[in-house]
Amino acid sequence: MAEALLSAAIDKALEVVVKKVERGERLRPEDLAVLTIAAVRELNRRIDETNRRIDELAQSLNARIDAAVAELNRRIDETNKRIDGLYALLGDVQKSIIELAKMVAEIHKAVMEMRAG
Repeated sequence: MAEALLSAAIDKALEVVVKKVERGERLRPEDLAVLTIAAVRELNRRIDETNRRIDELAQSLNARIDAAVAELNRRIDETNKRIDGLYALLGDVQKSIIELAKMVAEIHKAVMEMRAG
């Protein structure tokens, strides 16, 4: 409420100063103060608008980053599952090789016994 009243007062004072300028009257220090306050108010409005746009861009960028991170995490999880599957397959292959090595050793032992016997 107070801000609205202050803004209205600045607007009225600015109207008076603009009329003085239009009539070619000399401006007093108070008039220059009103112009300065109005200029600062406009700069603040523009800064606020710029900050709002920056915030919107930051939110948009954060959303894009979050989506990229989620996609990368999904792809990493898929890759990890495939790697886990390969490790399981390698474990099975290793067991098969061990069993084959045992069979070969037994066959070799049987062949050696047949030669000796």
